Amino acid sequence: MRKDDRLEEQIRQFYEHVPDVADSLPLKDYLLKHENNQMAWYLLGKQYAARGEEAKANYCFGQAGPVYEAFEAKANPLSGGGFPASAPRDGGKKRGLAIAAALLAIAVSVVLPVRQAVAPTDAAPGMRQAADDTGAMEEPGPPLKPVYSAPPAAATGSAADGLALVAGADDPATDGMKTLGGLLTKRTSGSESWLVQAPKLGKWTDWVGSGRPLAKVALDRPDAAAAIDWFDPKWCPCGTSKDASELWRSVAEWKPPQEGKLLLRSAMIRYRERTGSWPKSPDELAGAYPANTTAGWSEEMTVWFNELQAELEKGKAETVGWPRAGGTAGESGGVPAGSFAPMTEHPLEIIVDKKNHRLAVVSGNVLLRNYPVGLGGDKTPEGTFRITEKVRNPNGRSDGAFGSRGMTLSDTLYAIHGTDEPDSIGQDRSQGCVRMAKEDLEELYDLVPLGTKVTIVKEGLPADLRIPEKRFRLKPAQDETNPKKTYEWLG
Repeated sequence: MRKDDRLEEQIRQFYEHVPDVADSLPLKDYLLKHENNQMAWYLLGKQYAARGEEAKANYCFGQAGPVYEAFEAKANPLSGGGFPASAPRDGGKKRGLAIAAALLAIAVSVVLPVRQAVAPTDAAPGMRQAADDTGAMEEPGPPLKPVYSAPPAAATGSAADGLALVAGADDPATDGMKTLGGLLTKRTSGSESWLVQAPKLGKWTDWVGSGRPLAKVALDRPDAAAAIDWFDPKWCPCGTSKDASELWRSVAEWKPPQEGKLLLRSAMIRYRERTGSWPKSPDELAGAYPANTTAGWSEEMTVWFNELQAELEKGKAETVGWPRAGGTAGESGGVPAGSFAPMTEHPLEIIVDKKNHRLAVVSGNVLLRNYPVGLGGDKTPEGTFRITEKVRNPNGRSDGAFGSRGMTLSDTLYAIHGTDEPDSIGQDRSQGCVRMAKEDLEELYDLVPLGTKVTIVKEGLPADLRIPEKRFRLKPAQDETNPKKTYEWLG
């Protein structure tokens, strides 16, 4: 097939799949699946150029290659080559280019309002990254409460397709280059891996504050070489970087499902500790009280459970692994690596810090949450406990002395529960129990399974709060109330 015929066929296929070219979102979605379609890159670049976004336009034109030169009759802005405006064109291209020009005129003559999420490429860990309904990014929020957002779930064929690893690293001079080297050399399934910023809070890796894209490693190059796209000039040896907006959004989409995977893995481990065997079905985990190891279920958890159970039944794993499915058919999950790797090795635990009045949810040295709590000073015992009971609306109500949720510690009168004295949070006014604000308590109840280890210590947690704006939630699966019992926790 001649070059001009190939171009015309490419144009035909493109418009067949993306008829609404006035909106850039179909263009982006199309390019996620057909990243080598130079016509699509050219049209997307024209839309960015029409909005005055020169950097993005030039990037798209660079990907468009000879298509840009054919339409513009000048050198591609990023190729350094091409032909001058005065150069004669090959007459054989006229028919294909005439069709393309007519279609392009229709495409760019009607520019519809476009929703576009633009995440700052140099935001600090405390930057609010929550997108509103229009996709616009919010302004910086309180420095002690960095948050992530979970954009609408991407359809099959998203940027997560073929994702091998997502590795966290804090600093190029410490763990950064070693982590990047691991992404370049580790053998794993998937076509690319991501390196993202994972700042430290003392000895802890800050999960909520992590996610700023640093680099993307392409692993499927035909020339047996790996290509690195840099998104932070401070990390790149070349001192330049690409626009991180799209990857930032993809990382934000990736993070919440990892919390669900971590919960499921933790629930299966804790179930075996209590019963001596692995769960055979989701119903054994998300049962009615008192068999409510998890506080609910989701469709994604069914996919992950089936994957993990199959590995256990084959005898290929001595313990629960890490689900690689993204939750829907055809998606790859992207396994946590680098400073996130402990999440794939350690079940969830709770640590309570009496000095700072904090309760943290951790996996190894990864700190996923850090909530404010009310305690009882010397009345709150130090030591190691287990969550031996989880109940909704203790004593039949959600606004009583124990709030809407309660978790008994090692079958004692101590518990983690709510309170009808919200001003006691952060103070030593309880009789020994751990008091939490309603929204924090309800997220914790969904996030940690029955059997979770709870360690109460004098100090050791950071004072900085780590609470996401979009909370972790499960859909209740069974009745978790217990009307037959009157709870008499110490309060």
